[in-house]
Amino acid sequence: MSAAWWLGNLAAYSVQLALVVAMGGLTAALLRLRQPRVMLAYWQALLAACLLLPLLEPWKQSGLAPTGGVATDVSTKSGGASSLVSLVPFPIWVLLLIAAGVGVGLLRLALGLWRLNHYRRAAVRIAPLSRALREAQALVGVEPAFYLSERVETPVTFGWFDPAVILPRWFERLDERHQRAIACHELLHVARRDWLLNLAEELVLTFFWFHPAVWWSVRSIRLSREELVDFEVVALTRERKPYLHALLEIAAMPRARTLPAPLFLVENQLARRVAILVKEVRMSKPRLIASLVIALAVVVGTGWWGVKTFWLSAPAKTILTANIVPVPRRELGKVYSVGDGVTAPIPTYKPEPPYTKDARTAKLQGTGVYSALIDDRGNVADVEVVRALDRGLDESAAQTLRTWKFEPATKDGKPVPVKVTVEVSFRLF
Repeated sequence: MSAAWWLGNLAAYSVQLALVVAMGGLTAALLRLRQPRVMLAYWQALLAACLLLPLLEPWKQSGLAPTGGVATDVSTKSGGASSLVSLVPFPIWVLLLIAAGVGVGLLRLALGLWRLNHYRRAAVRIAPLSRALREAQALVGVEPAFYLSERVETPVTFGWFDPAVILPRWFERLDERHQRAIACHELLHVARRDWLLNLAEELVLTFFWFHPAVWWSVRSIRLSREELVDFEVVALTRERKPYLHALLEIAAMPRARTLPAPLFLVENQLARRVAILVKEVRMSKPRLIASLVIALAVVVGTGWWGVKTFWLSAPAKTILTANIVPVPRRELGKVYSVGDGVTAPIPTYKPEPPYTKDARTAKLQGTGVYSALIDDRGNVADVEVVRALDRGLDESAAQTLRTWKFEPATKDGKPVPVKVTVEVSFRLF
């Protein structure tokens, strides 16, 4: 599988992602789907469907692909290229850049986890808990450890088996109602296991750091999650105004992003959260069901069209079937044929001949037959066309065959040059 094959499929998949997310977001906006619980499930399902697209769609086994297919440009010319850029094909540079971005993201994530644990070790555990924190624990039904730290500027919640809530020092200056509201928000994140979801989303962002649609999806998921937790806090405490005031107070504080902990205010989306919380947007059940059905139909239709138009190609090994057929047994000077004590050469390196642009456009299929002279070192010394194809496929096959390597044929245990016939099948499925 060549770098061009990987890059071609990645480009096709990226276009599919962009189409599905764009149409899914646009449809939700037009249908005015705003309920946090519904939107959270909607965006999570949309992102999951995008990530599962390669498993849900049929991979077409061919060398034809809208993004360039699985073709590899194989050159037989020797040159004096002196720079690394001229020696490494462009697709490899792109893949190396993407891989480097993933590596940086993983390092950043690991440093974030280390930083959180460092904050926890350096923080002071709150014991005994204040009345506001005890009341919040009783309301939510979870009892993680609470800490105070000079090093965080907003509340930080993280951990699964041993969850912790690290509060900034200014938390102590708030009145009890505001403390209870903030604590309920963080405790709800603990109860909902949002730490694991947030960590999974960070991993998705790490591997798709280059794709705006994935960032938009994760941003929408996190906004919907925060809005849902806002509503749950109000439902638990029955105090809307104190909670809104707590939101505004924290928004006025300087914020630092410490990943991958879900913070009280992860992003600058306070205006929308306050508006949703104040308006309490509602939608009748029939209208909600109808809107979701329409949105689902649009997303599925967009995905189907994207898969049909920008399809993924199966690994290149299914494109080519090459059979070495012995030519009639006769000696041709110092060149032998397979049989009569002459063993067949065994291919050790056989890249796939790429489809040409003309052949892709014409959807040409067929089997070309070529006579190859393999020397006693296993190199292809010459290629002749026996049964021709069209649209440049013969030139593509001959050029690629010259790059093949073999374990040489032998006669009486010694390597000898042989002529063999190679059948190359070009198929579009």
